[in-house]
Amino acid sequence: MVLEKNSFTIYYDENISYIPEVVDYLESKTNEIMKFFELDSLNSKKKIVIYNNLELYKKHIEQFYEYHDYMCADTNDGNINLLSLDEAHKTKEHKDMTLDELKSTILHEFVHICQQDSELEHLGSDIVWFWEALATNLGNPEEFTKVEINATNEEINDFNSLPYNYPIAFTIGNYMLENYSHDDIFEYVKYPTKLLNDSEKILNGARKWSSTKRIK
Repeated sequence: MVLEKNSFTIYYDENISYIPEVVDYLESKTNEIMKFFELDSLNSKKKIVIYNNLELYKKHIEQFYEYHDYMCADTNDGNINLLSLDEAHKTKEHKDMTLDELKSTILHEFVHICQQDSELEHLGSDIVWFWEALATNLGNPEEFTKVEINATNEEINDFNSLPYNYPIAFTIGNYMLENYSHDDIFEYVKYPTKLLNDSEKILNGARKWSSTKRIK
């Protein structure tokens, strides 16, 4: 089935009954996220592809990197791709995923889409902790809590190997949103080289802040 909306087209199996609820949720949330990224519209109409077959989703992921059980959504091709609830429940990591969690996962990925559209330069590889810092805080903050950051900057920069990486990214994002202006953060979005140059200062500040502010 195909459902056309202003900013996106949803592709899904006809037996998935919760699509109207997903659409209502997205339409109630996406404008606020686009406002953060100073976007009046997306650069192009995006697809939201809901995979009702885990093996097909694995093949999609493996075009880009090795599949792992925790993977259930991505924007590797510039669109939002994710597992349906039934297929997510076949994985160990997401066997208890709720519809609310699926909706917030899509919104998390929508933040990535907006960041992609807002970049004015692109590094050879993304500064992953920053991408996840924004996506966790703007897309699905209800799923995370702040933690005390004990990891080194080198460990944080090796994000995919970092234990508790998403709570750490959420905490860094929380720190930045409380201590940096929107203009400064948006400059980092547009010009990642500026972020790269300031990363040590940001991470050191977030580490110190997390030891005193994380429980508030």
